[in-house]
Amino acid sequence: MASKKNEITVETPELREEEIRLAAYYLWEEKGENHGSDIEDWFEAQESVKE
Repeated sequence: MASKKNEITVETPELREEEIRLAAYYLWEEKGENHGSDIEDWFEAQESVKE
């Protein structure tokens, strides 16, 4: 039987911001790349990325 190591993941503020940035980018792409929706996409991405 293989043993499973305990993994601890630590999310830094920088990693969280990168996750939000990527999520916002993908939202922007999905919505048709409308310029001027960056703030709306950012807030939506923040909601979708859990802490």
